[in-house]
Amino acid sequence: MKQIRMLAQYYVDLMMKLGLVRFSMLLALALVVLAIVVQMAVTMVLHGQVESIDVIRSIFFGLLITPWAVYFLSVVVEQLEESRQRLSRLVQKLEEMRERDLKLNVQLKDNIAQLNQEIADREKAEAELQETFEQLKVEIKEREEAQIQLEQQSSFLRSFLDASPDLVFYRNEDKEFSGCNRAMELLTGKSEKQLVHLKPEDVYSPEAAEKVIETDEKVFRHNVSLTYEQWLDYPDGRKACFEIRKVPYYDRVGKRHGLMGFGRDITERKRYQDALERASRDKTTFISTISHELRTPLNGIVGLSRILLDTDLTAEQEKYLKTIHVSAVTLGNIFNDIIDMDKMERRKVQLDNQPIDFTSFMADLENLSGLPAQQTGLRVVLE
Repeated sequence: MKQIRMLAQYYVDLMMKLGLVRFSMLLALALVVLAIVVQMAVTMVLHGQVESIDVIRSIFFGLLITPWAVYFLSVVVEQLEESRQRLSRLVQKLEEMRERDLKLNVQLKDNIAQLNQEIADREKAEAELQETFEQLKVEIKEREEAQIQLEQQSSFLRSFLDASPDLVFYRNEDKEFSGCNRAMELLTGKSEKQLVHLKPEDVYSPEAAEKVIETDEKVFRHNVSLTYEQWLDYPDGRKACFEIRKVPYYDRVGKRHGLMGFGRDITERKRYQDALERASRDKTTFISTISHELRTPLNGIVGLSRILLDTDLTAEQEKYLKTIHVSAVTLGNIFNDIIDMDKMERRKVQLDNQPIDFTSFMADLENLSGLPAQQTGLRVVLE
C-alpha cells in the first residue's frame, strides 16, 4: 500500500512537472507500445506467428482509445491533485489555526492565570483595605475619645482658671493679648474676645501700661521670668495691688510664642504690711521719745548719787546711796535694752564687746538685790 501511494505520488508529480498535454502524449505512447507488445505476445502464443495486420490493428486501436482514456485519467488525477493541494492548504490552514488556537489557548491560560492572580491580588488588597478600614475606624474612635477627653480637660482647665481669683493672661510675640481668665476680664472690664489682639496701652492707664510694657520687654529680651508689684485700677475706680509674675512660654520644639502672666491680689497684705511698718515706726518713735524723757531724771539721780557717795557718809547711808545709784544705772540699762530690742526687731543692733570689772559688777548686783531682800527678811550673800 505504501509503494502504491509512492507510485501514485510519483505519477502525480511527473504529471505536474511535464504538464497535462505532454504527460498525456507520453502516457498514450507508452500505452500504445504496451498494447502492441501485449497483442504481439498474445498472437504469438495463440497463432505462433505475428502478422502485420495484427500490429496495425493494435496500433490503430491504441491510437484511437488510449489518448481519450489517458486524457480523462489525467484530468481526474489533476483534479484530484488540485483537491489534494486545496486539502493540503486547508490542512495547513487548519494546522496554522490549530497552532494559533494553541497559542491563544496558552495566552488565554496565561491571561486566566494573570486574571486569577489579579483577582487574588485584588482580594488580598480588598482584605488589606478592609483591615486598614477597620484600623482606621478604631483610630477614628480612639481619636474621637481623645478629642472628647481633650475637650473635657480643656473645659476643666478653663473652669479651673476662671474659678481662680488670680489673674491669668498670655500675650504673643507682638505683645498682643491672646487670652485670659475671668479674673482678668473683671480687672479690665473686657471679655476675652474683646481683649484678643489688644495691646497693654489699649487696656491699662498710661502709667500702668508703661510699666507693663517695660516688664514685658525685660522678659522678651532676657528670656527669664520676672516678678514685681503693681497697682492697677478696676473699671469701678477701685485700686488693687497685684504681685505679677511673667514667664516666657515655648512650644515642643523650643520656639518662643510669647509670655504668660499671673497676678495675685495682695492689696490686703500690702495694707497690713504698711500698717505694720507704720506701727513699727510709731513704736520706735515712742521708745526713742520716752527713753529720752526718762533718761534726763535718771541721769540726774545717777549724778547726784555719785556726788553724794563722794561725801562723808555713814556705812548705812553709803549702802543706801549705792543702791540708789545702782538702781538708777540699772534702769538706764533697761531702757538701753528696750532700745536694743527695738533695734533687733529692725535688725539694726550692734554688739559692743567691752571689758568689765567683775568685782564691781558683783558688788553692784549685791547692792541691787540686797534692798528688796531685806524688805522680805532675807539677806543676799555672794561668795
